[in-house]
Amino acid sequence: MSTKEVKRYGRGKNYKKICLIAPRHPESLWSMQTMVEILGAKTLMPNSALATLMALTPDDVNIEYVLYDENVSKIDFDLECDLVAITGATLHSERIHELCKMFREKGRPVALGGTYASIEADECKGLIDYHFIGEAEHIWPIFLRQWVNKKAEKVYEQVEHIDIKNSPAPDWSLINSNDYVNISVQTSRGCPNRCDFCDVIRHAGRVYRTKTVDQILVEVQSAHKIGARTIFFSDDNFLGNKQFTTELLSRLIQWNVAQTRPLSFSTQISVHVADDESLLKMFSDCRFSMLFLGVETVREASLKEVNKTQNLKHDIYERIKRISHFGVVPFLGLIVGFDNDDNSVFDDLYSFIKSTNSPIAGISLLNAPKYTPLYERLKKEGRIAGDSFSGEWQLHTNIIPKQMSIDELTRLYWDFFRRIYEPESFETRLEQWLKNIEYSNIAYNNKKGDIRQLWFGYRIFKHFIFKEKPEIRSLFFRTMKKTLTINPKLMRRFFTLITQYSHFYNFVNRQGSRSIDKSLPKGTTGCTPPVTRE
Repeated sequence: MSTKEVKRYGRGKNYKKICLIAPRHPESLWSMQTMVEILGAKTLMPNSALATLMALTPDDVNIEYVLYDENVSKIDFDLECDLVAITGATLHSERIHELCKMFREKGRPVALGGTYASIEADECKGLIDYHFIGEAEHIWPIFLRQWVNKKAEKVYEQVEHIDIKNSPAPDWSLINSNDYVNISVQTSRGCPNRCDFCDVIRHAGRVYRTKTVDQILVEVQSAHKIGARTIFFSDDNFLGNKQFTTELLSRLIQWNVAQTRPLSFSTQISVHVADDESLLKMFSDCRFSMLFLGVETVREASLKEVNKTQNLKHDIYERIKRISHFGVVPFLGLIVGFDNDDNSVFDDLYSFIKSTNSPIAGISLLNAPKYTPLYERLKKEGRIAGDSFSGEWQLHTNIIPKQMSIDELTRLYWDFFRRIYEPESFETRLEQWLKNIEYSNIAYNNKKGDIRQLWFGYRIFKHFIFKEKPEIRSLFFRTMKKTLTINPKLMRRFFTLITQYSHFYNFVNRQGSRSIDKSLPKGTTGCTPPVTRE
């Protein structure tokens, strides 16, 4: 992305210049940074919120935008502009505060929106000049019209959730798609579930709202046109309305099969997807490579504890195996630290991962984001430790566990995480997972590869030959040989999994040793205190 590129909206000679800022991501499991670097990109995906702000600009104002993604290029803090607009999540809170302070010290007025500014509105008071709370589709155009006429207010709040059919397609004109692994497309907002530890419904609501299928196809085609190879559907639950999802998949299959360079897709979804084999077949036919599943735990008592009983309807082992049969990778999202978790839970989860032959799993420490039912319950029990939730689910927890000390939980957590990604363990699971695939769509078999795919392959080989230590290099060549023996048509899936493995292996072995000493918040003993009542 060139920091000198600008996009103008409106007509005339005089334009107000707005500098859009996407803050730098802190190092985390979900940044997938090792995989990103292997593929020659700079970060996982662009900030769609800022691209949407651009698209929301009314025709009757003259605005010139410049975009800085701090994960791609350095910010020019001396850039002359009329306004700096920043967005980010709780994960970015520390960097957001730094950026706001630096720009205001240079005399630049600052506008802040996004999930952090909405959920932690009190933390943003006095930090900025213009505060946006809630969804931007209605309030950003109102602000722009008032701002250019010097009548802007200090706070803009969208109280009611909007109809996202009124949300325009993001304007990607200021990004270089080669800087990113994925381009994101949002099909829905809201989640009908009531998981006690999740703060999604606080900013997105429980009513499941969707764009039209036609809108989504336009966004997919736009991403394809700018060079995207993979699209991540950034919904909180891609299966909030089965009829809608089925219609969308049907249209995506029809479009994708007709492309000379078909796309791959991934998303977050509930485990219910496994209960309908015809739906799983559609995901495979559409070319979904991976589904992130909020499995959380295999312990029934823990799921009931946090009100995630929707996962209890059918046997979770069979659900995961069924997804795998269709050649779609089940990316398991697991959590430890529930009240019903003692130190034997790690063996339970390892047995689950092993028996389902799931190649990839992301393990989190249970946290209690502010304002969630879990936070309120644990606060009454005196079990919120240190500062509030930071947005990071791997490196620490703000909960004092019930059956383990924080020290024990953290130590066993990182031991478990490393155990999952030991080369021999991963190799066995990957081999069995590949062997257990029963279905693949032949419609894509004769599609020609493009030069960029060959370039990705070159970079993957170069990485494992020259940058990985010998045992990981050997793992790469052994598993590649096994994939070719099992089914050469699965090589694309192999390359996806082995690059992700490199990220997870390096993350857990690098961060695990750093995090144990940092796990205990100041002023806590790591033991569960007596229950207090308010």
